[in-house]
Amino acid sequence: MDMLGIIFSDVGMLYKSDLAMSRSTASIPFGGRYRLVDFHLSNMVNSGIHDIFILPQTNFFSLAKHIATGKDWNLSRKQGGISIFPPYSLEENVGLYKSRLDALKRILNFITNSKANFVILSDSDTIYNIDFGKALEFHQAKGADITSIYTVRNLDESSSVHETIYYVDPDKRIHDIMLFPVLEGLHNVSVGAWIFDRDILISTINDAISHNYIEFKHAVMALNLKKLKVYGFEHTGYFTHINSIQSYYDSNMHLLKKDCLRDLFYSENGPIYTKTKDSTPTRYCIDSFVKNSLVASGCSICGTVENSVIFRNVKIGKNALVKNCILMPHTVVGENTRLSSVVTDMNVRILDDRTLLGTPNCPFYIKKNMIV
Repeated sequence: MDMLGIIFSDVGMLYKSDLAMSRSTASIPFGGRYRLVDFHLSNMVNSGIHDIFILPQTNFFSLAKHIATGKDWNLSRKQGGISIFPPYSLEENVGLYKSRLDALKRILNFITNSKANFVILSDSDTIYNIDFGKALEFHQAKGADITSIYTVRNLDESSSVHETIYYVDPDKRIHDIMLFPVLEGLHNVSVGAWIFDRDILISTINDAISHNYIEFKHAVMALNLKKLKVYGFEHTGYFTHINSIQSYYDSNMHLLKKDCLRDLFYSENGPIYTKTKDSTPTRYCIDSFVKNSLVASGCSICGTVENSVIFRNVKIGKNALVKNCILMPHTVVGENTRLSSVVTDMNVRILDDRTLLGTPNCPFYIKKNMIV
């Protein structure tokens, strides 16, 4: 496909949460064996995009290690492939990226030298499975300068403040944008992906530079609604936006529902790829019991697990009860321990005879490398 892909590794509220304290947002584990970046790389590769830039901020070692050469996504190639751009300093811009727009400013030379005629920008704090080829066909059919991908969601006041809302006319042209509104009901919510004609993206970035703008959605999107042809393409499949520990918990729990699991991982748009790891099958002790859970390989289960997502190499001791939990890799749960609505980060150790209780509306989160 004649398109360059750019993924923003650290965006939104999740970037400042405990989940991203020691890692890039894009490398946050999800769904038992994946990381958030897997969904965006897979969407692009399945759509025929094989030239991809990733723009991380800080703590991107785990991201770089996970992606490596990109061979698990068929991106280890002579032409194109995957490139990681840590904060790229210019004479007038040093330090961390201040925003999406600042990141684009600093790699403008690489965008200009790209042979692709179209560029797709994607945030990394969302989960969905889409064929960008269909969105590009829509973009070309409309003669659009910019196409923003959105989905229709039922919002409440607490969730809407993290979203960007589009108002579209019957021809799908966007005529208004609301940033972080307080709304209820069905609305057109941005999925955090935009298709640009490359020359349009370059000119809007240069215009933003001349006006000293910082915020992408304001400078590139909102201010150009009347100047440029900005359209919205609707994504009708599964979508979730992870912007907090609560939404992270809820999004993982969605995978325990067959419809969500099927729509995300068994879509006609293609599979979700991730880094291949060789590990033994999970071992289940004779007295273990597992119900309605996702359990990755390399685990040892000697207790009871219900309605939970268990990542690789997790150990659950005898007579332990794990219910409505998300246990990231290398978590160890001691014997006779009871966990309910708990999220453990990587390398957490919970000793014997402990009881930790959260609720579905307020999960109990344990930071990386903690001993409880």
